[in-house]
Amino acid sequence: AMSSESSTTKLNADRPESANLAAGRSFHQRLMTSGHERPEGGRCPICFNLIELPACQHSKINVCCMKSMCNGCNLAAMKRGMRDCPFCRTPTPNTDSQFLAMVQARVDKGHPVAMFNIGAKYDVGLYGLEKDVTRATELYERAAQLGVSDAHYNLGVTYDEGTEVEKDTDKAFRHFEAAAMCGDAFARFNLGIIEGMAGNSDLALQHMMISAKLGDDDSLNEVKRMFMAGLATKADYAAALRGHQSANEGMSSPDRTEAKALGFEQIQQI
Repeated sequence: AMSSESSTTKLNADRPESANLAAGRSFHQRLMTSGHERPEGGRCPICFNLIELPACQHSKINVCCMKSMCNGCNLAAMKRGMRDCPFCRTPTPNTDSQFLAMVQARVDKGHPVAMFNIGAKYDVGLYGLEKDVTRATELYERAAQLGVSDAHYNLGVTYDEGTEVEKDTDKAFRHFEAAAMCGDAFARFNLGIIEGMAGNSDLALQHMMISAKLGDDDSLNEVKRMFMAGLATKADYAAALRGHQSANEGMSSPDRTEAKALGFEQIQQI
């Protein structure tokens, strides 16, 4: 018979592994059941419609208060002669130094979106800032800790590419997961690509289905490719197509169509 001492030792040895397996299953369940809706900030606070993807190309951020508005509402405001911030009435900055001063003021107050915003400027060297990916990464990390999904996504890209910082695919994957769970369609797409390259076709399809239904074109095309390759069913592709169409119908408006035809620079000159 096994002694009580050896039995206790055996139970304690098994417990961490069982706990890790349970934690892993729990996290995977959260990963696949979370992020089926766009993240906070993905909806224009004026017209209340979701902003088209990629949001950075179809919206304007007001650096005075770090609130975004879609290009359609920006155009409508310009037509009415409203050039100040529609949220706090602060005049729009006219120079790079004014822009940076406004963002930095919000960073100094601990605003996570401002941290991400100025980090993105350091990332590529905009508004008179010298390119500094190390500084950008530090700001992204701070913003990510405070829940900014875009910061998680940019960190994922930074660590995955490994050009300016040390390549770390595990860290990249974790940041993509964090962003995807917040509803980031591009992070979810990247997870699908990574799983597909690893031979996990079923999991890759699940990710692509989610991001396609969030309105991402590339994800829908990937589901179609998987269907043509026999890795997805006709029902899978039909469901992804319906979800994609529904998401994009909710992002359209006459003002946005006009804004898209004009382009951002032309809108600012109205």
